[in-house]
Amino acid sequence: MGYSLEQNTFIIMSYYRNGVLNEDGVYSVDACKDEFLVTYPFFIEEYSLKTHIRRIVDRFNDTGSKGKSTWRPQVSEDVVEDLRTRMEQSQKKSLLKLTLQSGKS
Repeated sequence: MGYSLEQNTFIIMSYYRNGVLNEDGVYSVDACKDEFLVTYPFFIEEYSLKTHIRRIVDRFNDTGSKGKSTWRPQVSEDVVEDLRTRMEQSQKKSLLKLTLQSGKS
């Protein structure tokens, strides 16, 4: 059983929502994994969930999506922090709606 678009989207949002930086300045994969397993308790892993989280986050950072590589502008830390704050305050709103509210692409 593979990961659905909903699950991959959840991983991206959870990874940045948890916002716990490790000693290397990278967000915690463990916090994301724990939240995923609480949300999807019956999910059966094909391979390491941590490996998948790293792969899907790297792909998202490289391309800005879960699909083919496309050009996208670099995003400043201020924009990321603003979006993270919005996600924490409105956890049930979609990432698209929160982005539109911020007025940033």
